[in-house]
Amino acid sequence: MNIRVLCIVALMLTFISASSYSFDLPYITFGQKESKSDTKSNDKNIDKITNPDNKDAQTSIDFTQPFTLKQCIDIALKDSPSMKVAEINLSQEDINIQDAKANYLPGVNINGSYTFSDKVHFGWEKENYNSSLDASYIIWDHGQRKSTLAQAKASKDAENSRYIRTKQSLIFSVISGYYGLLQAEKIIAVDEQLLEISKRNVDKITAFIEKGWSTEADLATARVQQANNELSMINDYNNLELARANLAVTLGQDPEMPIKVIDDPDYEAYIKTGSIEKEQVSPEEMKSKSLVSRPELIELKANQTILQLAAKLAKLERFPKLSADTNYNMMVDDYLRERNAIKNYTSWNVMTTLSFPLFDGGRSLRTVQKAEFALQKINESKYELEQNISLEVRQAYLDFERAKKALDITAVQVEDAKLSLDVTEGRYETLMDITLLELLDVQTRYAKALSDRVKVFYDYKIARRSLEKAIGILQ
Repeated sequence: MNIRVLCIVALMLTFISASSYSFDLPYITFGQKESKSDTKSNDKNIDKITNPDNKDAQTSIDFTQPFTLKQCIDIALKDSPSMKVAEINLSQEDINIQDAKANYLPGVNINGSYTFSDKVHFGWEKENYNSSLDASYIIWDHGQRKSTLAQAKASKDAENSRYIRTKQSLIFSVISGYYGLLQAEKIIAVDEQLLEISKRNVDKITAFIEKGWSTEADLATARVQQANNELSMINDYNNLELARANLAVTLGQDPEMPIKVIDDPDYEAYIKTGSIEKEQVSPEEMKSKSLVSRPELIELKANQTILQLAAKLAKLERFPKLSADTNYNMMVDDYLRERNAIKNYTSWNVMTTLSFPLFDGGRSLRTVQKAEFALQKINESKYELEQNISLEVRQAYLDFERAKKALDITAVQVEDAKLSLDVTEGRYETLMDITLLELLDVQTRYAKALSDRVKVFYDYKIARRSLEKAIGILQ
């Protein structure tokens, strides 16, 4: 009796395990073959989701070394949370596509049971056991599966456009933070130069007082100017640390990370010569290119496709559906008792079903109407989006042209301010008709010219990349 009970328990566990097992069937491509590269890409995406903290897959970064702009962008694309979320969203769309492809495969189930009751005694009788293998497959559905798959692919296209937009926004943020940090560093260098000038003023006036050529009031004025320069340097040092922290956060790092960057090679050439090679762009060409490259427009077109397919699917719900069901039965109880050939205890049948929806309270009709209304709205918003993109490109172009002209103008201003400073300081030292206030005014203009030169250069670099972002080609 104990052996029989153990056998029954083992058989029940086998049935339970079999009923919970899912078959890994190959996808029927129907003329489309999934490439190995796509499979590898999906595996990588899944690995990113399931193993986000996989240290072996990450490249170690030495933050003690200064980074180029490209290196900063690469770090951000790898470590930024926004990019990780965008990659997860893409992987989810891949899964949705696989779900849509699964509709082409049959459904297969294994069922097994052991029963006893007040009418069927507990034991080893044939009434106690039952098992079956069931399979079903839809033969014809007016293209619903095809439309569902196309809709899933269009949804991935839309998500891919959002991924590109996220990537471009992140790249532009890195560019702005990178040049912002360089600008803050150069402003500190200007502050040091101005502080040195103000200290020389104090030393000169002190010497003049000893000779009786100046007054204590002039010395007080010079010291006030020196104190103002020191305060400005403190503020600019704070701005430098904030710029460094901002870039670190943009790269997906801790804000306390001491990020160092390598200067743009054009800066030194601009300081020495007063000019750099500037790009010439055509507004008309940029506008036409933006209407093709902007990810927002690509996403909108994908959403149009999704809504068109949604309307089609809603209409197809009102059409008849032809399905086939196949059942395969195995009488385990008789087989276990008699132990003859297994084929003597199996049976199968095929049933074809045609279903036709007669009445659903107008639900399918309203679904079609809602999809068509949504499609009309997105068609209307397309024109507005194109106009906004054209305006954004125009604004970016004007900013870029202004930044180019500002480079030349500021270079001349620095030269003039330096010449004026040299002349004024020479006249002041030789006790000519120049007051201290006039000298300080000239020094202030020179300081502003130096600061403007730094800002104009990096504003030009940012404006150039901002134009690429407006066109939709930022890499």
